[in-house]
Amino acid sequence: MPILMHIDMNSFFASVEQQANPFLRGKPIAVTGKKFDAREAHKPQRSIVAAASVEAKKLGVKTAMPTSEAKRICPNLIFVPGDPEKYSNITHKMNDVFREVTGLVEPASVDESFLDVTAQAEDYMGAIILAQHIRARLKEVCGEHISVSIGVGPNKLIAKLGSGSEKPNGLTVVYPHQVLEFMDKQDLSEIYGIGRRILKRLHSLGIETVTELRMTSLSKLVKEFKSYGVWLYRASRGDGDIIVNPDPEAPKSIGHSYTFPHDLESKTDIRRALLTLADKVAFRMRRDGFSATAVSVRLRYSDLSSRVFQKRFNEREINGKTLMEIAWRLCEPYANAPIRLVGISAHRLSTELPEQDLFSTKHRELSFLGALDKIQNKFGKHAWRRASLMNTWLKARSSGWHYDHEL
Repeated sequence: MPILMHIDMNSFFASVEQQANPFLRGKPIAVTGKKFDAREAHKPQRSIVAAASVEAKKLGVKTAMPTSEAKRICPNLIFVPGDPEKYSNITHKMNDVFREVTGLVEPASVDESFLDVTAQAEDYMGAIILAQHIRARLKEVCGEHISVSIGVGPNKLIAKLGSGSEKPNGLTVVYPHQVLEFMDKQDLSEIYGIGRRILKRLHSLGIETVTELRMTSLSKLVKEFKSYGVWLYRASRGDGDIIVNPDPEAPKSIGHSYTFPHDLESKTDIRRALLTLADKVAFRMRRDGFSATAVSVRLRYSDLSSRVFQKRFNEREINGKTLMEIAWRLCEPYANAPIRLVGISAHRLSTELPEQDLFSTKHRELSFLGALDKIQNKFGKHAWRRASLMNTWLKARSSGWHYDHEL
């Protein structure tokens, strides 16, 4: 039977900042979602809490909370601007330590990974020893102030629930014969995959606990949730995925979005922001060998309402300017109100590249972009900019799933 681990860094961004700066240790701090830009130091920064330290969490500060609300809850809260380059360095070190133990390492986000240690551990006592070894190595490599919570179990679902059961710095081991007992102690909301909408629908059916979910028939769950009902039926029994895949799957879409410190009211500014994001998307497509035949654009307004537009097209595209022009035609009529967020994604990805006439304008444009890609790969993402975007700067983000500077 498989023996899997889920290792979750505790208060990751905040712990990294406290490790780097001893003066922040033991104090309530909140890492904001965007890297500080000195050119906008005179403006109030609109952001969210990307991570809160253990001390801040005890006072009620939570991840994804607006910084204004966090400051109201904790007046002594220290805000630290996010530093994605610093965090990605620790993420890579963390996964390198895991790969010292096993080649079957699957990063689940920037601060958590699944490990298959079946061969290395042999049994659960061996897994406990490996977990303690990993914890000691992480302190050697990443720093004494950075801690992890580890869950050990027969599948991913149990391992992930285990790592969340005891924080910070916990180790929870769930043996196969303890799975049902362990599941009955969990809240439905703690099960990854049961979000607020699913939870609300479960409550409407009179299902309030994992035990009640397990007592619900498969046919009833399938009737209500279609194929997702099968997953709920299995999850209530602690039956989860056992495959740890070290090779990431091909993406179904490639996108970028950005929440601005101040609402954009000018169509010129919105269009420039869209082009900046489209260039990021197109660069990743070309780098990873994809083309697209569909694009979507998302606008979120100052009242937090949103609109999403999508369009398919016949010719395969890898040019950010072309993607932006298609997206702009879709959303321009609806860009008359203050915009809080702009996002653009390329869809229907394929490894087939666009057909080109050797003497066409499109061929010359793509050849030029290929040369710019080589420059960017060698000197970094700021190696070149469009003249029209010289005054448009998007600050680096500390995202839960990736780092902007690595995309």
